[in-house]
Amino acid sequence: MTAGEERFCHPGPRQEITGMVIFGGILALAAGLRACKLGQLSFWYDEIVTMRLATAPTLATLFDRLFQIDATRAPLHPLLLQRWIGLFGSSEAAGRSLSVVCGIVTVGLVYWIGLLVFDRATGLWAAWLAAISPPLVYYSREARMYALLVMIACLCWGLLFSLRKSSSHGKSIAYALCLAALVYCHPLGLLMAATLGLGSFLFVRQFFDRRQRWLGVHLAALLLAAPWIRHYFDHDPEFLSGRLPLKFLIGTPIGFIGGNSVVLLGLLILIGFGLLLRRGVFAGYSDWSGPACLVLWLVVPPTLLYAYSWLGNPVFGPSRYTLYTAPAYLILVAQGLARLPLLTRACVAVALALLIVLELGATVYAPGLKADWRAFSTELAARMARSPGTKVTVFVKSSDPVRNTEIQTARYYLPGRCRIVPLENAVSARPGNEPSGEVYVAVGSKEGVARLPLADVFEIRSMSAFAGLTVYRVVGPHRS
Repeated sequence: MTAGEERFCHPGPRQEITGMVIFGGILALAAGLRACKLGQLSFWYDEIVTMRLATAPTLATLFDRLFQIDATRAPLHPLLLQRWIGLFGSSEAAGRSLSVVCGIVTVGLVYWIGLLVFDRATGLWAAWLAAISPPLVYYSREARMYALLVMIACLCWGLLFSLRKSSSHGKSIAYALCLAALVYCHPLGLLMAATLGLGSFLFVRQFFDRRQRWLGVHLAALLLAAPWIRHYFDHDPEFLSGRLPLKFLIGTPIGFIGGNSVVLLGLLILIGFGLLLRRGVFAGYSDWSGPACLVLWLVVPPTLLYAYSWLGNPVFGPSRYTLYTAPAYLILVAQGLARLPLLTRACVAVALALLIVLELGATVYAPGLKADWRAFSTELAARMARSPGTKVTVFVKSSDPVRNTEIQTARYYLPGRCRIVPLENAVSARPGNEPSGEVYVAVGSKEGVARLPLADVFEIRSMSAFAGLTVYRVVGPHRS
């Protein structure tokens, strides 16, 4: 080991103090990005599903709703969120704050893994990338299970890597419990659990000393998770993406930082460069257990999901389904970044920061990211209070051409006295069943003002524009 490598692996007391100060700043940055204007946007459809589960009055009601309205059938996050909102309330900020905490903890776990596998510099750079990674920030601001899933995946890998340093029954038990928690958190946890099993088996002597112990730990996790696994396969998926070309699988890491295929190629070269320079530190097969498992973490779950999408239900596509592989990619990028010369490292870091800032503005903090049903509900409730006897009908159209998901959001937010109807039912009502009183058509829009659908059957009286939502006050529908 060279003197430079010695300094990387064994920093002095002053370097340790400096590192911890930097780490504290990174955690503060992560918290700020995730908590900033957390309650500004209304819940959207997936979050509404989660909140309906978490606000169930009893556990029995929660599980009844889970099998009725949540296609994932995953119970862990709703159970935790039910307790969470019991303490902090059910507002948008409170419902999302559990994910914020998971996201901040994930940044800390990424630092820990980078430190375990490589060195302190890698841990700090990886934590910085995780703190500002657009998808990690985005899903840490949603009342869904994905931030929790990423956190548990990181905890599993961190515990596994820590077994190389000091093996103990306590760590093995914690690892098995986290494997089971992965499965209860989301069906995709099955893929990550399989990857963890594969990685730990390939380097079984480094992680568990002997195969019997590896088998016992993973059998225990399987027995804990087995009672629930069947529920993931007893129904059709709610969303199908279609069978996508191979380039979508290859380009999966692009979304973790941003950019395009050129940026991805450059960062892959950076990863290879860093690993090449570490040959002096990782001299034997066992030394490569960490980097090799990071590669498995990054590659295997998306590949398995992609294969399943071609052989079974085509669900590969949404970035949230591969989000829990992002930490592996960020750690690998960070270890290459940590080995660059100082000036080059600074230039690359600035370029990545600029790229990420652009992504954050477009995908995380855009004002029209989610339809503002809360603002429309407030305005409508005030209007209804002025005319308490007036009947109100709201026809709802989603920006999604396939599924009218906005109907559930409308039912969650709008006053209970409203009659809420999917817009596609506007012209199918029988004669004499036309709405009376005030009639509105609410149309979700991804950007700008949405045009009034079925303009030939409605007469516009007024229009109001909210973030991600256009509402027309109309007369009709008229029949030709």
